[in-house]
Amino acid sequence: MTPLLAASADNKFQFLSDAHRALIARVRLIREAKYHIALQYYLWRPDSSGLTLLKELLDAAERGVRIDLLLDDLHSKPLEPLLRDLSSRTNFNIKLFNPFTHRRWRWLNWLTDFKRMNRRMHNKALLVDGKVGIVGGRNVGNEYFGTHAGQLFSDLDVIAKGEVVNKLLEDWQHYWNCHLSVPVSSIKSSNQKRLFEDIWSGFQKRPELQDLKQFVLSDEHLNNFSDKDSERWYEAPAIVVSDDPLKAQLNSKPQRLVTQQLAKTLGSAQHSIVMVSPYFVPTPAGVKELENLSEQGVKVRVLTNSLAVTDVPAVHAGYQRHRRRLLLSGVQLFELRRTEEKRLRKDVRPYFRRSASSLHAKTVTVDAKKVFVGSFNFDPRSAQINTESGLLIESVEMAERINAMFEHELPLRTYEARLNRFYKLYWLDKSKIPALRLYKEPGAGIWRRLAVWLTARLPVDHLL
Repeated sequence: MTPLLAASADNKFQFLSDAHRALIARVRLIREAKYHIALQYYLWRPDSSGLTLLKELLDAAERGVRIDLLLDDLHSKPLEPLLRDLSSRTNFNIKLFNPFTHRRWRWLNWLTDFKRMNRRMHNKALLVDGKVGIVGGRNVGNEYFGTHAGQLFSDLDVIAKGEVVNKLLEDWQHYWNCHLSVPVSSIKSSNQKRLFEDIWSGFQKRPELQDLKQFVLSDEHLNNFSDKDSERWYEAPAIVVSDDPLKAQLNSKPQRLVTQQLAKTLGSAQHSIVMVSPYFVPTPAGVKELENLSEQGVKVRVLTNSLAVTDVPAVHAGYQRHRRRLLLSGVQLFELRRTEEKRLRKDVRPYFRRSASSLHAKTVTVDAKKVFVGSFNFDPRSAQINTESGLLIESVEMAERINAMFEHELPLRTYEARLNRFYKLYWLDKSKIPALRLYKEPGAGIWRRLAVWLTARLPVDHLL
């Protein structure tokens, strides 16, 4: 079996937890690129954030930087006309991973080739000149960068510098060169390409793009983003953890899996595990492993979405099925609660309002000294179906910073699931004084609860 990519030292890392800052960092890195930008994303929306980053990439290509963009094909349809145009430009190369056969009526693929279509590339990475990169949980779209007035996905990336970036680039090349990655120009389609300049010129007149330039990507904000800003850098050794791209191919035998390294890391825990996953659906084997760790004295804490804020209610059914057993074993479960701020004035721009948040970050700390940040959700889909990637960083300081969130922020932002003395499930809301006990899925309407009840009675855990 091919080993996982080797550990590397002499690295520097910086957290990107603020949504606006995550977009600014990407624009800065693209503008600073000298010769090559490699990108790999599951989802790229044609909204103000997505089009802005495509414009930055096109500008880079026109100044001689080679752009290699790899996108999963699942959500590419709205963007495909633009991708066909950009791929015809000098220095701009675009591939689609595991592309659909029927381009116009995509639903036909699900009827005729479901098992293949269900396997997607969920990785996220932006790598510049083999020297610096961004890895984490964010896709490209307004909901990931807080650049609209809708729901914000609370997420986490890291900027990486040093030897580990070469390992990330090596992993990206495995995907880029895989036969499952097909140049968009080689894929027959009835969709005609649309000139990017035509779309861009029309989009520039929209208020949301003007607001984006004024309040997020202003010269002041871009110029102030530097090594000397408020976010500190951490020096630490790290391992690139990634699935073999052939995991997405039916009847294949992938040479490496993210689950191999994460299972080994979690199994080595002596004191504590903190897991953050928007979709937490532990398999029976995963539940048993967490039970064993808890019995050995390891304090296991999990943060996931409550039913009220999750963007995929059906997934909650898989989590719900194992919740009571996990609580009985001593695992602590926290669920992000809905928090919305009232509009003070109608003229207040979206960037100064905080919309409802949904958890999208994927991270783990072990014994307050190891940190995983990446695209991997703790559910059967990430473990068995989709390809995933991330970084496993050995840093006490980074782990302590993530753990501090549990100590200081969670009581006000989450419900804690508990069992009373009669083993009845309830949720403790510590944001109230005195704390409230809630005996129904808090904040969730009857239709959401009904959808979860129905899903829980179907044999679909392996698809969640």
